[in-house]
Amino acid sequence: MTVVARLRDVGLADGSVSHVELLLGDEPVPEDSVFAALVVLRDALGRYAVVFSPRRGEWGPPGGWREPGESVVDCVLREVREETGLRLAPHALTLLGHERFVPVSLEGRWPAGGGVLQLFSARLMGSAPELLAEQDDARDPQWVTLGEFARRSGQRFWWPLIEASDGAT
Repeated sequence: MTVVARLRDVGLADGSVSHVELLLGDEPVPEDSVFAALVVLRDALGRYAVVFSPRRGEWGPPGGWREPGESVVDCVLREVREETGLRLAPHALTLLGHERFVPVSLEGRWPAGGGVLQLFSARLMGSAPELLAEQDDARDPQWVTLGEFARRSGQRFWWPLIEASDGAT
């Protein structure tokens, strides 16, 4: 694993504060430590699939929270389907890294003891299909260039991980 950044006192959308470590690499973490997963999804032209999260008020890769009894891979496949309408096969996913959270404050949605958001990558080989959100927790899915993705999300605490992974996705 390569440490991309160690961030202290990151304010999150739910009002909580956490220390966050951004790690790039294909080493899996214990599944029981993973509370959410997302995928950096690119098409054959190198464009990124992004969605707008009304809850967080930001653009980002498709993904979200694990449901009880759901594997990490099942979580990310379900979230991609719900947020973009795409149905990825499990073998299309590659481990890319993770975000490790250590809570500073007690409030918020994050697991009390902290945990990991697992990051995957996937690349579509054919032309990019139209994206259509099936759920309302993510809106307006789009294919965008890296420059447009950076314009929308480059100020977010997690952006250095996306930037570092650009050659790997």
